[in-house]
Amino acid sequence: MLWVQEGMTTLAIVEAFKDLPDPRRKEGKRHQQTLCLALFTLGVSAGNQGFLAIGDWLKSYKTELIELFAPPKLRLPSYSTIRRVLLNVDYQAYSACLASFFEVQPKAGEMIAVDGKVLRGSYQFEDDNPNSDSHPAIQLVSVYLVERGLILEPYEVDRKSNEIKTLPVVIKQLALKGVVFAFDAINSQKNCELIIDSGNHYLAALKGNQPKLFESVKEQFVREETVTSVNKEHGRIECRTVSICTNLDNIPKWVGLNTIIQVESQRTLIRDNYFVEQPIHTRYYLASFSDTASGFAARIRSYWGVENKVHYVRDVTQGEDKSRIRTSTLINTWVVARNFAINLYRSNFFDNMAQAQR
Repeated sequence: MLWVQEGMTTLAIVEAFKDLPDPRRKEGKRHQQTLCLALFTLGVSAGNQGFLAIGDWLKSYKTELIELFAPPKLRLPSYSTIRRVLLNVDYQAYSACLASFFEVQPKAGEMIAVDGKVLRGSYQFEDDNPNSDSHPAIQLVSVYLVERGLILEPYEVDRKSNEIKTLPVVIKQLALKGVVFAFDAINSQKNCELIIDSGNHYLAALKGNQPKLFESVKEQFVREETVTSVNKEHGRIECRTVSICTNLDNIPKWVGLNTIIQVESQRTLIRDNYFVEQPIHTRYYLASFSDTASGFAARIRSYWGVENKVHYVRDVTQGEDKSRIRTSTLINTWVVARNFAINLYRSNFFDNMAQAQR
């Protein structure tokens, strides 16, 4: 099924790419770059996981696509033509076109989850590919707008690095003010200072990579407000207790720190009418702003949407980890197209991504 967002006419999806430069020579150029990019984008949104699958999709929907796009001489490009066009397209420019199409712009007070993901099948051992050198699996950072469930432009980072390294780039390119950056491990004072100085806030997990601060928080934490929730699903009962502490007198100085959050969770597994209690797991978070215990509980829980609403969907529904597309420029472009598909589904009020593709 060809998914087209309400209001996404042929002109709209083609016009989205009109400002991208086309480096191809005029001689022998049969198909417009805008048409190739529009077909690729919609082909991925329709659930195709590779170029051969896009080729089959073009054949299956040839009549409908010609009627929709009205290409010159009523001819559609082949999947190999689309692939060649994509080899010359900068993935960040392609992403910017789709972002402006959706007009996805974070608003003050919203939370942005930043989380890295290795594309397991993207490695290349061969060194005879004219379009790409040999390289390990690519690592990209997802930037997820938590409240609206939308995905912003991905950023490539060195495999030995982590998502925190992309923060200066994200802040600079999006010119963000007043948002909350959330990540799964506090990294350094420098990064937190960057966030604060740019007029934004942070919410991050405190782990053993900051041993002095971590031990001090464990010893000095005093509950000032607590909220408890109980959830039963997937054969288990989970009890979560979230507490906050704003008394920082005996805590080592940390830039911008306003609130310490403690999260205690305990799972009880249900097995053949027996209840098996698991040990209590305690985590700590640092925040540069104030909120209630229930407010922090909601923010921390929703942060993990980047895992189950982005990475899980791309792996399981869109087959990202199984993909053997390994030419570096194409890897990133495919990720952008998958993100666009997820944004498209959610904008049309689909919760089940597999159902949306069908």
